[in-house]
Amino acid sequence: MTVTATDQANSATVRAFIEAFWNGRERDSVERFLTPGYVDHAYTPHTADGLMTTAGELAAAFPDHCGTVEAVAAQGDKVMVRLTLRGTHDGPFRGTPPTGNPVEVTVYREYRLIDGKIAEHWALLDTATLLRQIGSRPSVENVCHR
Repeated sequence: MTVTATDQANSATVRAFIEAFWNGRERDSVERFLTPGYVDHAYTPHTADGLMTTAGELAAAFPDHCGTVEAVAAQGDKVMVRLTLRGTHDGPFRGTPPTGNPVEVTVYREYRLIDGKIAEHWALLDTATLLRQIGSRPSVENVCHR
């Protein structure tokens, strides 16, 4: 498969977004990276508000969390990313009080870009592993959280 200039540019945009928004906690970076009609299929509400709420919950539960990009695949307007999320469980998470346990889980993210900005996002987090690492039993309430 040939990597195009668009593939490279979209990959760079997604990497920059992950670094700024998720790792750098630069919440105002959404203005720079997201389209006005951004749709988030992973979080509710399915808008930038859902993204912001989820990011806040994650930062409260795992204040030192950091995502390491392990792999990126881009084709046309889509970019897939596999990350390893690491952090310490220092705040409540989906009903589980802080344990101080370290966590390390895999996250898959798919982005669709329009004119160099993120228009859509999908995500899959290995929630069952995360819950085991913080000493919580997976249940419908804490695994199927949208």
